[in-house]
Amino acid sequence: MTLMRKVLFFLLLCLTAYPGKATNFHSPNVAGPYGVGFRVVQHYDRAHVYKQRIDLTSGTTTPGERARPVQTLIWYPAKKTSGQPLRYGDYVRLAATETEFARSPAEVDRLVTAALAENYANLDSKQRQLELAQPMLARQAADAAPQQFPVLIYAPGSSSSAYENADLCEYLASHGYIVLASPSLGVTTRSMTLDLEGAEAQASDISFLVGYAATLAQADKAKIAVIGYSFGGLANVLAAAQDDRISALVALDGSVRYYPAIAQAATYATPERLAVPLLYLGGKPATAEAMHRNNQISSYSLLNQLKYADFYNVTMYTMEHAAFQSESLRLGPEQRFGDYTRAEATVAYGWMERYVLAFLNAYLKGEAGAATFLHNAPKANGVPIHLLSVEAQRAESAPPTLTTLATTFATQHYTNLAESYRAMTKTAPAFKPAERALISWGEPFLDEKRYAPAVEIYELVNALYPDSPRAAFYLALAYDKNQDRARAIENYQRVLSFWPDMAEAQQSILRLRAQSPSK
Repeated sequence: MTLMRKVLFFLLLCLTAYPGKATNFHSPNVAGPYGVGFRVVQHYDRAHVYKQRIDLTSGTTTPGERARPVQTLIWYPAKKTSGQPLRYGDYVRLAATETEFARSPAEVDRLVTAALAENYANLDSKQRQLELAQPMLARQAADAAPQQFPVLIYAPGSSSSAYENADLCEYLASHGYIVLASPSLGVTTRSMTLDLEGAEAQASDISFLVGYAATLAQADKAKIAVIGYSFGGLANVLAAAQDDRISALVALDGSVRYYPAIAQAATYATPERLAVPLLYLGGKPATAEAMHRNNQISSYSLLNQLKYADFYNVTMYTMEHAAFQSESLRLGPEQRFGDYTRAEATVAYGWMERYVLAFLNAYLKGEAGAATFLHNAPKANGVPIHLLSVEAQRAESAPPTLTTLATTFATQHYTNLAESYRAMTKTAPAFKPAERALISWGEPFLDEKRYAPAVEIYELVNALYPDSPRAAFYLALAYDKNQDRARAIENYQRVLSFWPDMAEAQQSILRLRAQSPSK
């Protein structure tokens, strides 16, 4: 029996078993050119504790493994005819092993049955069975496509399972991306806490997956983006602010918009550290009156500060918050979609997928056609009228950071550093790299005997920190190595004005004077 005949036979069987029943969700987009493989990796982040030393339910020492569990779902481009086909229920069962990897099949059955009954009471038993039996695009342990692909990390909403947007993850994998996802866990609890500590725990999980992706032969480690839904769409921003391996961000109605106090409390999440392209897809904005009633009006918006990033703000007018993840579209009650039907929300979900794909293709694969799609008027892309709108904001400039300064210095063949710094401060007057960061920047040049660039760096350090004995010492050392005896002696003497007893400076002056023909 051919694959197509098997699929048709299965669908016919479902319709026969449940006459009059229709499935809630069908993928709105055609899959890409690759098959989709799927596997699960269960490992621990041993740098972080998950279970506390004392079990709060028993009051005794917690037995067994206490490290943070990271059950990782991996979708990857694959050969189309290999592997075991998956059904949606295969994803749902994974929720039972997110924190306890060794649960028996019977335990998994019991927990999944209870969770479905509690969370999706809208489904009768026949509808539930029909939804769980739906065939998916992915195939278990399929043969990987023989090349490297960009990496996507998917961060789910608060307390949600890693498979919550399995349809989006499969769709992106079919278009040539490796997608990794892990559950949204609190610091020490299965439930996420909606605070900075919780967001940073998920951000840490994201970076853990970025590191794990580097071990995958299929992964292009230089091209990594993070997609986050809801609270995951705040955690991914915090992760990118601390992990420069992340080169693009997607937020699906992300909490970076709705929890400004958490974003503001993460003081490291600055425009300078978030100079990566960002696609934000959100629902129709609430009225000012509704925001006031819900205490959501804030004078702070991190998104409005992202002047060093290409920023695309897409408003999806027919999508409530729940419609941005396919688990709700498949299993949730109709009421989750507000004034719109499930069918209308599904159409919008399909366009959400297409904009996410175009953004990733533009920024991770450099496809000109994808960039054009992003900048087109929605009508030119075939978007139904009144479905969505797009605001595109180009980065004003490179961020005023030491990295930008170092890049400019390199492109200018390691000359004119002071001029480059002055040019940057014209648009960013407050830009002043930390003294120790500048000193550390110069040290490899000394080690590699590239003394002229080291001199320029330490001249800048001394201009910015004229009262620093450490800066004076490194400048003296650079002049000394560069055979500029007069300036070396002058700056060793400056060092002694700060540290009169420094033997190394005293001895260097004696040595240089002994070498000088004008001694």
